[in-house]
Amino acid sequence: MDIPYAACPKATVTWLKEAVALKETTRVNTEATDKNLRMVIKEACRDDVGTYTIKLHNTAGDASADIKVVVFDKPGPPTGPIKMEEVTSDSVILSWNPPEYDGSCSINNYIVEKRDTSTTNWQIVSATVARTTIKAARLKTGCEYQFRIAAENRYGKSSVLLSETVIAQYPFEVPSHPRSVSVQSATKESMVVVWDKPSNDGGSKILGYHIEVCAINKVGVGEHADFPGKILLEEKLEAPDLDLDAEMRKMINIRSACTLRLFVPVRGRPAPEVKWSKADGEIKETAQIDNTGNYASLVIENVDRFDSGKYILTAENASGVKSVFISVRVHDSPSPPTNFIVKEITKNSVSLTWEPPLLDGGAKIKHYIVEKRESTRKVYSPVTTCNRMSWKIEPLPEGGIFFFRVSAENEYGVGLPAKTLDPIKISEKPQPPGKVSVVDVTNSTVTLTWEKPIHDGGSRISSYEVEVAPKDSEAWSVCAAVKAIETTDLVIEPIDPPEVILDAELRKGIVVRACGSMRICIPFKGRPTPEISWSKEDGELPSKVQIETGEDYSQLSIDICDRYDAGKYILKLENSAGTKTAFVSVKVLDTPGAPINLTVKDIKRQSVTLTWEPPVIDGGARIKNYLVERRESTRNVFSNVDNKCTKTSYRITGLTEGTIYYFRVLAENEFGVGQSAETEDAVKCSEPPLPVGKVALTDVTKSTASLSWEKPDHDGGSRIMGYYIEMQPVGSEEWVVAATTKTCEGTVAGLSAGHEYLFRVSAFNEKGKSDHRALASPVTAKDVTVMPGFKIRYNTYSLQQGEDLKIEIPVLGRPAPKVEWKKEGQALKETTRLNVSSTATSTKLLIKDANRDDSGKYTLTATSPPTGPVKIEEVSSDYVTLSWEPPEYTGGCQINNYIVEKRDTTTTAWQIVSATIARATIKVTKLKTGVEYQFRVSAENRYGKSPAILSPSVIAQYPFTEPASPGTPVISSVTKDNMRKEKNSLLWTKLNKLLIPEPRFRTTELEEVKECIRVDGGHFTLKLVNVGGVKMIPVNVKVLDRPGP
Repeated sequence: MDIPYAACPKATVTWLKEAVALKETTRVNTEATDKNLRMVIKEACRDDVGTYTIKLHNTAGDASADIKVVVFDKPGPPTGPIKMEEVTSDSVILSWNPPEYDGSCSINNYIVEKRDTSTTNWQIVSATVARTTIKAARLKTGCEYQFRIAAENRYGKSSVLLSETVIAQYPFEVPSHPRSVSVQSATKESMVVVWDKPSNDGGSKILGYHIEVCAINKVGVGEHADFPGKILLEEKLEAPDLDLDAEMRKMINIRSACTLRLFVPVRGRPAPEVKWSKADGEIKETAQIDNTGNYASLVIENVDRFDSGKYILTAENASGVKSVFISVRVHDSPSPPTNFIVKEITKNSVSLTWEPPLLDGGAKIKHYIVEKRESTRKVYSPVTTCNRMSWKIEPLPEGGIFFFRVSAENEYGVGLPAKTLDPIKISEKPQPPGKVSVVDVTNSTVTLTWEKPIHDGGSRISSYEVEVAPKDSEAWSVCAAVKAIETTDLVIEPIDPPEVILDAELRKGIVVRACGSMRICIPFKGRPTPEISWSKEDGELPSKVQIETGEDYSQLSIDICDRYDAGKYILKLENSAGTKTAFVSVKVLDTPGAPINLTVKDIKRQSVTLTWEPPVIDGGARIKNYLVERRESTRNVFSNVDNKCTKTSYRITGLTEGTIYYFRVLAENEFGVGQSAETEDAVKCSEPPLPVGKVALTDVTKSTASLSWEKPDHDGGSRIMGYYIEMQPVGSEEWVVAATTKTCEGTVAGLSAGHEYLFRVSAFNEKGKSDHRALASPVTAKDVTVMPGFKIRYNTYSLQQGEDLKIEIPVLGRPAPKVEWKKEGQALKETTRLNVSSTATSTKLLIKDANRDDSGKYTLTATSPPTGPVKIEEVSSDYVTLSWEPPEYTGGCQINNYIVEKRDTTTTAWQIVSATIARATIKVTKLKTGVEYQFRVSAENRYGKSPAILSPSVIAQYPFTEPASPGTPVISSVTKDNMRKEKNSLLWTKLNKLLIPEPRFRTTELEEVKECIRVDGGHFTLKLVNVGGVKMIPVNVKVLDRPGP
């Protein structure tokens, strides 16, 4: 820290910290020169935080100043000890105090961790705790835990605060036995048993009692039977109910000035909170409201028309809300008519119009009463009674002054009137003057006379206007205004347009030094004498301007000039003959005005850039340079940054991150430093935040994707206001903002199922948006699996015999699991009295007229079958190959095996093919050719077997038929070894031992048939064989010989 000072003679310097003398070390040093004091702190830490005092002393006196030093650092540990507010079998509520040292900035969050004392591994309970308390849930009953807590700000995480060890268990015991059990009354089939509560409740409220019943005969006491369920001690809840009798459900009619009394019985447990309100306004402050536990009352005395309306009574308790309304109509005289105006005035009549009253007093308006009052009287007199909403009052005395009012009347009386606020004079415009005559004409004047108007319109004529127009022109202009007098003579002089006489010096302009005086004197002429007005081109005339006008000149003067008096001064002359303007330029030599359009740009953590434009008023000389200054928002004095800036922009560096500054710029010319332009708004030294940390996908469905990310390492010196989540469909080049959130997580909706998307996240603060951080890989919009589960609020239900039992339990899981009800381990059978219904989100059990047979333990099971369909990959005459997909939900553990069964479609009996299949495919063999089969597949894990999925029916056969007959065999060549036939035999010998793959065969080692004769011809057979069957075709052999006899 460098601190300028001045002292003569040289002062002695004393440094203090928190009012104690500062100890200098190798890290903390101070030094003093004739003009500056310096303190150097190397590697500042939290120990250096505090108020430093500098004391100066010499023979002339003493001086002191305080300097507050703040060191930004990670916080100290939370203040202990950690309190265990509430301990249960699976949760602990922890609380602690904030750190004594917060690192000179706000604590962002706390990080809470836990560990089982049997291990050394710590697990995060929550890293985003905003308050100094948390409920650590999902603990294992009976396990001993220890917790540790760290505070975190934007500079890092503190050291941890350790808790004492605690065992997750209830801090109470089972209660002692009930006392004084006795039978109050008994019959053959029932008895009333009473008892006193236990002397010790074990430290917890008694929830209920168990009852056991035993039968006794001559042999002895039989086994006891437990009372189904347990007797719960709970307050019976009852929704609020408001009992309106038949009269109050109708419209309540009441006369004005009477008392309105509304009483409504109220029921409900616990006692409802009751509130009265009015639908179209507020209830009168004088109304008396009394709400007890059994009824609610509202009393209004001296009601009037404004008490009409709908009164709403609302009752609310923990079981619900109930509202009723009561309509009240107060019979009273009507309110004043609305929009009462005077539409037309003539010399002897007035036309009035109005609209109906807003409140008719609960009865139809019968008619309206119109009244008038002369201004000299205080009493109104009736004019008429009408059914219309307009009336013309006549005759009225011409020139008379009147007030008027209108009142509405119903069967309950005359209402308040609507009045005219201002007096109305009965008159109209005068008629034109009579004959106009020219009496005398000279070279410069005209004398006119005219007659009075025949009628003055009912009001005295105040003046006449005389207009003139050149010959053959229709441009009439007023040349004179004459007050009404007894005579009607007027002398009109000739007219000349105004003319300005500017000398050469005024045309060049006037130059004056600041604080000097200025005079602008301009002669003029014109008839009639022109009207004169001065103005300034760029604004209004200053208040210090003095204007003096004679018969033929006008002078503008300013005694003490400044820069704002520079500009163009305009003189305007106007008479009936025309208009003339002239201007004089004035330059005031002064310091310049303030620069304009001062803007702060490119704000960083330790620097800002200022830009501006030259002053509009340069003071009559060239701008030499600009002075740039700054001040912190906590100070009132500006300090110099640069006093020789020659450009209209400047980058200020060396600012403190997070500090709020004001800046100003002053222009300087040869006459001095001008006025300053100051930033209107405070500027905080910050910049857009750094990119967010790692982005992760937390959930995805076919229409939504949920992301989470780590907050940026640095917020840019300004609080992060939120985050943008942007998405881009794969194949597109456009990124769009899909969601905005204030936390480090968010969900994007409106995705198209099956499409791939890219996501990226950016943070933003008041300075702008950070760079993006993208998700590592594309996301396909599809549903994911969620473990099946139930939200069971109660696990015990008690009801009397004959009552209906309805149980609805929410079901969790994706895809929707199959829900199965069992009773005592057996599948629940539905009857006309017992029904089970399930949806994708819930399951319902309805038992009508329940009896003792319905008591017992009911079990709910939610399962997810393998994913179908079962595919038939290959079919043959004695086997089929099947395949399927694994279940979308595995039950939270590994699938052990699959169970495949088959059945002949002519029967309903299923046979197990295999119960130990590890993969999602199987070859089912030993099938009967031509028989139709169906298969089903179930998945099994350590907790049981899933429901089965069925395959389509399939016939065990080759997927082809017997071949068609080949073409006619052709003996392509015959040798002595290529054809044989047993002599004297009809039997054929098989030559080929294997199937012939081609339509060609050659055989050798045949017995030579020499000198064939006709008997060697005949029929040969070709036999074709494949896996599809056997085919026989004949072959004819002819021996060509001479004919027989």
